[in-house]
Amino acid sequence: MNSVRLLLIDVNRISIDTSLDMLEYPIGLVYVAAAVKMAFGAQVQVEIKSYHDKVDSEQTVRAWLHRFQPEIVGLRCLTMGRAPLHSIADVARGCGVSLVVAGGPHASDSPGDVLQNRSFDCAAIGEGEETMVELVRSFLAGEPLNEIQGLAVRGPDGAVKVTPRPLISDLDSLPLPDHRLVDFQGINSGHVDFSFRHNALHANLFTSRGCPYGCIYCHQMFGKKHRRHSTQRIMQEIRTLHDSFGITRFQIIDDIFNMDKRRAMELFDSISRSGLKLVLSFPNAVRGDLVDAELVDAMWEAGVRYVAYAVETASPRLQKLIKKNLNLDRIAEAISLSTTRGIVTRGFFMIGFPTETEEEANLTVEFARASDLVLTLFFTVVYFPGTQLHRLARDLAGFSELDLGLEEDYVRTREGPYAFSRATLDQLKRRAIREFFFSPRRIELFFRTMPNFYEQRDIDASMLATIISSEMKEEELEDDLSRERLHRYFLIANRFSGKSGFFV
Repeated sequence: MNSVRLLLIDVNRISIDTSLDMLEYPIGLVYVAAAVKMAFGAQVQVEIKSYHDKVDSEQTVRAWLHRFQPEIVGLRCLTMGRAPLHSIADVARGCGVSLVVAGGPHASDSPGDVLQNRSFDCAAIGEGEETMVELVRSFLAGEPLNEIQGLAVRGPDGAVKVTPRPLISDLDSLPLPDHRLVDFQGINSGHVDFSFRHNALHANLFTSRGCPYGCIYCHQMFGKKHRRHSTQRIMQEIRTLHDSFGITRFQIIDDIFNMDKRRAMELFDSISRSGLKLVLSFPNAVRGDLVDAELVDAMWEAGVRYVAYAVETASPRLQKLIKKNLNLDRIAEAISLSTTRGIVTRGFFMIGFPTETEEEANLTVEFARASDLVLTLFFTVVYFPGTQLHRLARDLAGFSELDLGLEEDYVRTREGPYAFSRATLDQLKRRAIREFFFSPRRIELFFRTMPNFYEQRDIDASMLATIISSEMKEEELEDDLSRERLHRYFLIANRFSGKSGFFV
């Protein structure tokens, strides 16, 4: 075969109906496509599509296949998207696609689930660039796939066989991602990005891969070794996006950006000295107890205006159980330093860990309430297959009979192996939202800090989602100034009084 057409599809499933639907362009697939194009040039045509389950359908996929006529289709998704993942694979196989491969977090953690569907030929495990290059090379040569490193395939007996692939040691050896392959300038129309902004023209950066910490709830896409792009390479990517597309807003979405403080400081200094007026955000990537005053100052000078700090739980016992081992005092100080500087800080918390008691959940609520965070999200724990957390929960009595809700979202509550009822979890979460957001101190902090990063439409959407989720009533506010500031939001929220459930 002299040439091949490769269609890569990012499968997104957004299961909750809110004004804060999140949809991002698939930067991981852009990296894969760039590697393939560097290896084969014009011999391989590549297209990337984003499938959104609320908008797209099987007919959408059939139209893509009919127009492009790919020989290879690669599908990437999170576990929450496994249902459309399987459906799209069936459509591709039914349309005569020669090779269908899965990739991304779900395929890496659950290759057995992927390969039980005969529409899939294989699953790519972990980093996909080198694996996809070898897969395409073998396909062009008509060679079997079963010896390719980084692939999971079916053995002769039907058992899943995984051939490991070493991690990419030199990240700078990868080509710059080609953003022309995706609609990165328009994909957020009607949706929010990872930093919860509507229609914000931005680009995403991977400046490093891998995290050496042992959190048991995480996927392991990039391994436990922290590998870094050089500062020069990152600045080259920033300048290319700035000069070619006018991008001034960047999201850094590493596993853990600040593992190496010296390198973080070097990058912030390079950005500050570049003369580029950038706005940077960290929707993840920052380990909070490694942040100090010097780093916060450098972040601010470089243009950082939003940081999400993942606390998860304020229970020391659960911090050990989930192997995050976060220093709670240090992250509280990092939050205070960041917010005082003017950075919009958002806390991520999780309720519903195995064996978690109501008292421990209350510790988490109190930590958030007492902190200087501007925003927060109280997630419900989801137990993803392939993680240590899932194995721990599976071993608890009765857990296997529960509905895991793996295709649900992080927001709504569900039964789980925690030591209280789902009704109590509902009450805990609603009280957490109320106690965090509606104190006079937080309301003042919200309106003072949010304009440093967000447009007014995003500020309005955030407050409306909070009021609806909390079921708060205007008359319950503590003081006249708070009622005056939030009056118009309550008027609008009343129009949505038929909605129920958690949006934040």
